[in-house]
Amino acid sequence: MRKLLLTALLFAGIGAHRASAGAAAPEIAVSAAWFQDTIPATDSASPDIRINIEGYIGSVGTELASKGDSVPLLLQKKMPLITVPQYVKGAAAGLYIQENTGEPGTTRQFMYLRGLARPVLSIKDMYDVQPAVYVNGIPLIQDNPFIYNIQTYTVNPAGPANNLLSTLSLDNIDQIRVVKDYRDAALLGPFASNGAVYITTKAAAAGENRVSVNSYMGYVQTPGITTINAEYEKNFRLPFYYKYGTAADFESMPAYLSDSSNASYYGPSNWTDRYYKNTPQYSVNASLTGGSERANFRFFGDYTRSVAGADDTKFDRYSGSFYINMMPTRWLTISSMINGSILDRDRNKSFVDRFAEMQFLPNSKNPLAPNLNNYNAFLDFYDNTIDDNATTSIQGFWDMNARLLKDLNYDARVAFDYNEGRRNIFWNSALFDGSNYASNYFGFNQRLVIENTLNFKRELKNGDVLKLKGGISYTGDIQRYNYGIGYNGPNDYIKVNVVKGNKKEPGTYLISKGFDVYSFTDKMQQRLMSFYGKADYSFSDQLDLGALVRSDGSSAMQPGNRWFISYAFDGTYHLAPKINSALFSRLDVFASWGRIGDLRTDQNIGAGPQYLSQLGWASYPTLGSYNSFGTYSRPYNYGWIGYDIPWAYSSQLNAGTEFAVLKDQIALRLEWYSKDNRNVVFPSPVTAESGYIYEWKPGMEVNNTGLDLTISSRLGNKNGHGLSWNGQLNVGFNKNKLKALPDGLSSVITDGRKLEVGKAVDQFWLLQNNGIYNTDSEVPVDPATNLPMTYRGIALKAGDPKWMDVNGDYTIDDKDRILMGNYLPRISGGFVNQFAYKKFDLSFQLVFALKKQAMNQVAAGYYGFIERDNANTLESVKEITYWEKTVEPDAYERYNPWSQVRPYQVDQSIFMESASFLKLRTVSLGYQVSNKVLANKIRKIYLYITGTNLLTFTNYSGKDPELIEYNGYDTGYGMRLPKSFILGVKVDL
Repeated sequence: MRKLLLTALLFAGIGAHRASAGAAAPEIAVSAAWFQDTIPATDSASPDIRINIEGYIGSVGTELASKGDSVPLLLQKKMPLITVPQYVKGAAAGLYIQENTGEPGTTRQFMYLRGLARPVLSIKDMYDVQPAVYVNGIPLIQDNPFIYNIQTYTVNPAGPANNLLSTLSLDNIDQIRVVKDYRDAALLGPFASNGAVYITTKAAAAGENRVSVNSYMGYVQTPGITTINAEYEKNFRLPFYYKYGTAADFESMPAYLSDSSNASYYGPSNWTDRYYKNTPQYSVNASLTGGSERANFRFFGDYTRSVAGADDTKFDRYSGSFYINMMPTRWLTISSMINGSILDRDRNKSFVDRFAEMQFLPNSKNPLAPNLNNYNAFLDFYDNTIDDNATTSIQGFWDMNARLLKDLNYDARVAFDYNEGRRNIFWNSALFDGSNYASNYFGFNQRLVIENTLNFKRELKNGDVLKLKGGISYTGDIQRYNYGIGYNGPNDYIKVNVVKGNKKEPGTYLISKGFDVYSFTDKMQQRLMSFYGKADYSFSDQLDLGALVRSDGSSAMQPGNRWFISYAFDGTYHLAPKINSALFSRLDVFASWGRIGDLRTDQNIGAGPQYLSQLGWASYPTLGSYNSFGTYSRPYNYGWIGYDIPWAYSSQLNAGTEFAVLKDQIALRLEWYSKDNRNVVFPSPVTAESGYIYEWKPGMEVNNTGLDLTISSRLGNKNGHGLSWNGQLNVGFNKNKLKALPDGLSSVITDGRKLEVGKAVDQFWLLQNNGIYNTDSEVPVDPATNLPMTYRGIALKAGDPKWMDVNGDYTIDDKDRILMGNYLPRISGGFVNQFAYKKFDLSFQLVFALKKQAMNQVAAGYYGFIERDNANTLESVKEITYWEKTVEPDAYERYNPWSQVRPYQVDQSIFMESASFLKLRTVSLGYQVSNKVLANKIRKIYLYITGTNLLTFTNYSGKDPELIEYNGYDTGYGMRLPKSFILGVKVDL
C-alpha cells in the first residue's frame, strides 16, 4: 500500500513542505530552556509506533535553524496578559513592542522586528511592517487596512477593532519562537518578510489522563494622578493675557473660565472617582490530556477578563481548543486541531473615538466639567445607547504524515483561519447635538492553506547527514465587510434602521424609513501559490550547510509580475568539537543570506489603473454620488497607479556567534544583520496639473542594520534545595536609513513629512527654537529689503519664537526645518530573572527602550490654547482627562498665543523630548506546595502573587513614554497602562 501511495504521489508531482515523521526534535537554546513550561513527552517502549506529533506542532517550526530566539514563558504565564504582543514584550533581542494604550483588547499594539521596513506615513502603513504570527504552522490572518479608505479619521478602524492576536491563552502555549534570520523566514515565505512570531501550543500526549487547572484573580489599581479645575487653568492662562492680551481678548475668554462662581468648573475636580476604579480581573482555564500511544487527545478551555481600571472598559475572552493524534498504522500519523474563541469588548466613551466614527465635529470650546455630579449626568446619557463589539475566531488543521520509505516521508495538510467581527452602535440625540446615530458593521477574514511536502533524510556511513525537502502550498484569502451608518433617526427609542422589505415594490425595497443611511461594502481576495526546495548537509556535526530556493506567485501583483524567486543560504561551524575544551559546551559561528518577496496587505497595486468612489473633499473621501447618482472617479485623492510595478522584496545578511560555557550555565548569542527592503512602492508627489496628489511608484530602498545580543545564565543549586539564579538579558541595537527614492530623488515631502536619502525614516521634521523675541527690535531685518524676518510671509514680532533661519533668507518656512530625533528606539530589550530557594521563587522582568524621542502634542495643545479653542479639528476635542495635570505651567517659553505665526505648533524642537524609559514590568513571588502535603491524585500545586506595571524611570514629561502614537506623537489619547496585582494558583491532577 505504501509503494502504491508513493507511486501516485510521484506521478502527481506533489512536493514536500513538512518534516520527517522520524526526525528528532531540535535542540532548545540554553538561553531559554529553563523558562519553558512544557508537558514532558511520555516514554514508550515501542518508539516505532509512537505517534509523531510533528504534524501537530508544524514541521516547519520544528526545523527552524535559529536556536537563540525562544521566548521565556514561565514568568509571562504568571501575568494578566491577553495578546501576543504582550506575551513577547521585552523577551527577544531585536523585537520592540509598543503598547500605546492600556485599553484592553484593542488593535493599538504594534510589533517592530529588526527595525522599520518602510516609512510609516499613515496607520495603514503599519499593517505592512508587522511580523507574521503563526500558530502550529498556520499563518494567522489579520484585519485588512482597506476599511480606512471609507473613513475620514483613522483613530480606530471601523468595526469592533478587537485584537485578533488575543485568541490564544498563554497557559495553552508551549513555545514561542521569534523568527528573524532569513534561513528560517525564507522557509516560511512572503508572509514572514518582516519576520515572524512562531507559536506552538501544547500537544496531545499519551499516558493516563492528566488534568490541569490554572486560575488567577486580582485588581487593577487606581492610578495616582493630580486633577485640575478651571481655577488652575485660568491661573495658567492669565500670565499670557496680562502680557499679550487686549481688552477684547479678556472679554472673549471662554465662559467656563471667566465665571468663577460656576461650581461645576471651579468646584472640586473629582471626576476621577467615576472614571478610575479599582477593578477586578480574573482568569480560569483547565486542560485534559491523555490517551494511548496510538490515539491521544488534549482539551483546553479558558475564560479571561482583562480590564484597564478606567472608563469602565473591559475585554472578555472565551476560548476552547481540542487536539487529536491518531496512528492507524505504524507508518501513518493523523493529527488535527480546532481552536475557537469569542471576544467581547466594552470600549471607551471618549469623544475622540465617537466623533471620529461618526465623522462629526461639534463645537468643543467648552469642555466637560470636572465635577463628579456633572460627569455622572453625562454618563447617564449612555444608559440609552448600544455599543456592542464581538469577534468570533476559529483556527484549525488536519494533517496526515506518512512514512513512505525508510528515509522518505510525505505530509499533507489542510489548515484554515476564520474570524468575523460585529459592531452595533446607537448613540442618542443627547450625545449628538440633537440628532442620533446608528451603525452596523459585519466583516470577516478567511484564510485557507493547503500544503503538500516530501522530506528525505539519509544518515551516511561517515556520520554525515543529508536532508532534502520540497513543497507546494496554496494560500487563499478572502476579506469582506458590510457597513451601514445612519443619521437623524426618528427618535431615541427606535435604535435600528428599519427598511421596507417587500421585493415586489422595487422603488422602496430596502429603503430606510427613518435614518439617513449610507452603506459601504468591499471585498478583497488574494491567492498565493508557492513551490520550494531545500537542501541541508551536515559534516559529522562540525559543519552545517543549507540552501533554499522558492517561487511565489501572488494575485496581488500585476499580471506581468506575478512570480518572485527567493533564495536563502546558510552555514554553521561547530568549533566546540574541534577545540575539545572542557570550558566550552557549545561554540558556533554562523552566517546566512536570503531574500524574500514582500506581500502587500491590499490589492490596489496589483489592480493597476482603477476608479474609486471618491467624489468628496480630501478630508471626506466617502461621498460616492453626484446629484444623488452613484458615480466613480479616478482616484485623485489616493493616487495614480501605473503598470509594470514589480514585487517589493527584502534581503538580509546575518552573521554571529553562539557559545555556552561551564556546562551550559552561561550562554551568549551575538548576531549582526543588515537588512534591505527594496523596490518598496511609495506615494511620490506629482505635479498639481495631473489632478492627482500622488503617483505610486517602486524604487524606494530602506536599510536596517543592527546587533542582537542575548546573555543567559542558570547558576546555583540544581537539586532544588539550594539557592539558584536563572536570568536572560536581551538587547537589540538598530539603525535604519533611507537608501533610495523612486526616480532617483534625493528627498521628498509628503503629508507634512520629509524623507531624505541617507537619513533615517523615523525622524521628525522640525523648526529649531532658540528662545523668544522680547521686543520688535530683536527681530532680524533683511538688509536687502529693510523688512523684518517673516514666517510664511507674516512679519515676526515681540512674543514670537526665535526660529533658526537655516538658509539665511530671512524667511522662516519649510526650508528651515531639519530632520531630528527618531521615534523608534535605537536600543531596546528586556531583563528576566528568577531566584529560587527550596519551594520559593522570586521573578521579575525589566523592559527598556533607549535613544528614542517623542513629540509632546499634549503640551503643544495646552500652551496653544487660543488656537485650540478656535479650531474645529479632532485634535481640539477636550476629553474628561483634560482635567488631569500632565503639563507643567513653566515648562516652555510664554509666546504670544494670539500670534498668526502659530507659535505653539507642535512641529518644533521645544516639543521634542527624550522618551527613553526603563520599566519594572512585573514582579512575581511563587511557592511550590510540598509533595508531602498533597493528596494522592494531586501532582502539583503552585501558588503565586504578581504585580505588573509597577515602576517607570524616565525623563519624559508626559503621562507615559509608551503611550505614544505610531508616528511618534503623544496625543494624550491612550489610556494608562494599568498597574495590577493578582493571586494565582496552578493545580495539576
